[in-house]
This record gives sequence, structure tokens and C-alpha cells, in this order.
Amino acid sequence: MEIRKLIHFTSDQLGEFGYTSRYKYDVHRQQQDDKISIVLELVQLENEYVKTYQDDQNDIDRYEELLPLGYSFGAYENDELIGVIIGEPQMWNNTVLIWELRVSSEYRRRNIGTALMNQVVEMARENGLRAIRLETQNYNVPAIMFYNQCGFMIEGIDLSFYTNTDVENGEVALFLTKKL
Repeated sequence: MEIRKLIHFTSDQLGEFGYTSRYKYDVHRQQQDDKISIVLELVQLENEYVKTYQDDQNDIDRYEELLPLGYSFGAYENDELIGVIIGEPQMWNNTVLIWELRVSSEYRRRNIGTALMNQVVEMARENGLRAIRLETQNYNVPAIMFYNQCGFMIEGIDLSFYTNTDVENGEVALFLTKKL
């Protein structure tokens, strides 16, 4: 497997994407006069949660614009693209925002995601950036565990990132950061 700068990619090169989880973080918000708290509680699901995504052409176009910035890499096996990480430097706060990390399903659990993330971390350090940031969902516990293993910590929660009823609908945005 070889990691190299990503110059171009199409969504069909990596196939379907999404995740399966047997757990989620329940989100509880409590507010009193002198205290506001948001608690994440890991709970096991009765049924496996399966989330699939469709690539949107607007996303692909946006990613194509980010590739020349130098924080996007591909993992290749015999010149076949098997994983990507799309990053964008945020110079106003000296961070890199990860827009996408995806590994083809048949190549998962082979440390390809870790290798891609390490490449972005190395590039960010070389350029004096202070942190890597990303977003995922409270149902995506496998990703949260992966990001924790890579040194990320949950540092933010947005209760209305996707819709005005995220908490009621059960899917809440979590923001993770790895400080460099």
C-alpha cells in the first residue's frame, strides 16, 4: 500500500460508503439557572444501525477544489485508489479541517485510515499548524473509537447542525480535535 498526494478522484473509485454501529451516544441537555450541561452516554442499540451515504456532485466538486491545497491524500494498492482523506487548512485558526476520510469496504481494518490520518498530521506539523478537526455523528461509534485511537478527543457538540430537531431525531453532530 502506498500513500500519496491526491490529485483527482471520483466517488465510484471507492464504492458505497457509510457505517454500521451497535452503539450510539445518547445526548442529554440540561439547563438550570446557574448550570448548563450536555452529557453523552454510550448505550447499546437493540438493532444494528446502518447509515449509507450518496455522493453529492457538489461535495465532489468541493473536494476537487481542496486537493491542490496539499492536505488530501490517497491510499493506493497496485495503483487502485482504496482510501482517501480530504483536508482543508484553516489558516485563520491554524488548523486542518478533515472533510472526508473513507476507505473501501474490502480494505477496512488494515490501518489504511490510520496511515492516511498520519500523513495529514505530519503535513500539518511540518507547516506549523496546531490541530486537526473533524465532525462525525453520535451514532458513528466505530469512527469515534478510531479517532480516539488516533489521538482525537470530542471537544464540541452541535444540537442543531443537521436539522432543527437533531436531538429529537437522535442524530447529533460531534466535533473532534487532535492537538498537535
